[in-house]
Amino acid sequence: MKIPAQMAIAIHSTRSTLLPMRFFWIPAALLAVAFPIRPSQAAIAEPRLTIEQLTSIFENDTPVLQTTYCQNIHDRRGYTFGIAGFCSGTYDGTLFIREYERLHPGNSLTRYLPALEAIDAGTHDAEGRNPSVAGLRGFPAAFRACGGDPAFIQAQQNLIDLLYWRPSQRIARRIGAKLPITRGQFYDACINLGEDGLVDLVRRTNHALGDTPGRGIPEREWLAKFLDLRLTDKLQGDHVERNSADRVRVYQRLLAQDNVRLTRPIRLTCYGDHFVLR
Repeated sequence: MKIPAQMAIAIHSTRSTLLPMRFFWIPAALLAVAFPIRPSQAAIAEPRLTIEQLTSIFENDTPVLQTTYCQNIHDRRGYTFGIAGFCSGTYDGTLFIREYERLHPGNSLTRYLPALEAIDAGTHDAEGRNPSVAGLRGFPAAFRACGGDPAFIQAQQNLIDLLYWRPSQRIARRIGAKLPITRGQFYDACINLGEDGLVDLVRRTNHALGDTPGRGIPEREWLAKFLDLRLTDKLQGDHVERNSADRVRVYQRLLAQDNVRLTRPIRLTCYGDHFVLR
């Protein structure tokens, strides 16, 4: 997924101070027990698994979190891999390999770091993408072979929290968004567009409506405008963006159904396939 080059540099310079995060994917109903939180945060914490599974459907056509997925889908991002769709051509793939090396020194993916760093240093387009896979021969098979290593899973979870979950939820708090559906949409936009892309969409939505949910705009109305703008961007984008418009339409349907708390069961259609989150 997309992160700016300056963020990649900043994270690399501080990564030695990061502590392993003990987060595991467990049923949403158990999150409040497993991770002590303040009561005011409970409504935000409980739907995280649902949010992650929705994005997994958008990314990998399955609600099962795909820790060993790795494929070049020819979207100018090189190899896309892991739960969040880290990419070899958008900097975050390199960050994942570095984090995995920190947790498991000498793992079998470390040998790809020089190639990934060379791709990072190469030419990227205006969307921050470099399609090169030079030096990554055998990477998909090597990546999939690591699936049994707990450090491999933990490294993905650490980077998801650092790059996507925490920034998206911080932005939601900043504008006064409280509904799980808004928080889920922010996470998905952060995964898809990067933090800068999410910030830009929030700014444009605020401009269109005159303010934020925290300053008097009804949150449902604000989210509807945000989704409209995001869908327009996708439909006016390249074929990859147009083909991923369902990741916005699914949230529009949830909003139309007034399922703003992402209450299960959730029945949805995405890319022509039908899913039920029970």
